Amino acid sequence: MRNIAVFYDGVVVPGALLLLASGTWLIVSFYGGWGFLETPWLAGMVVLFALEFIEGNTITRLYFMRLRRLSRDALERGCVTLDLARARKAEMVPTFTHFLDIPLLMVIVSLGAIRPDTWTQFIVGVAAALLVATFLTVVIPRLYPWIPNSSAAPPQSGI
Repeated sequence: MRNIAVFYDGVVVPGALLLLASGTWLIVSFYGGWGFLETPWLAGMVVLFALEFIEGNTITRLYFMRLRRLSRDALERGCVTLDLARARKAEMVPTFTHFLDIPLLMVIVSLGAIRPDTWTQFIVGVAAALLVATFLTVVIPRLYPWIPNSSAAPPQSGI
């Protein structure tokens, strides 16, 4: 969890801020500000980037900060705690949004590469991304379950 936090804070957030600044500058320079809303592929890219930026810095970030705290507690106890298992299994929204990141990035890239003149690719791409994220949210936790080992005793101190 610590490595995820370091990577996120050291690479993802600065990269997203750089994309935000450079993308805003390019849109204002080439499309005259709000004129980009008349271009479906660009407007779709901006909308998806904004949603990903907001989601990543709210739902996903708060969830991983909580998991990091619960993981530290479990590490100190020497076993997966019930709180950690519950947080991982019961909270489907952060898991879903985490699995939605890559499919939506693929939609953003495809919009920029193909540059469609209609909203069809945006709608189909977002629908496909939602299906993929739903599938992964259901399947991945079942493949890698975290079941607390209730028979494991906490580590003894003073040995």
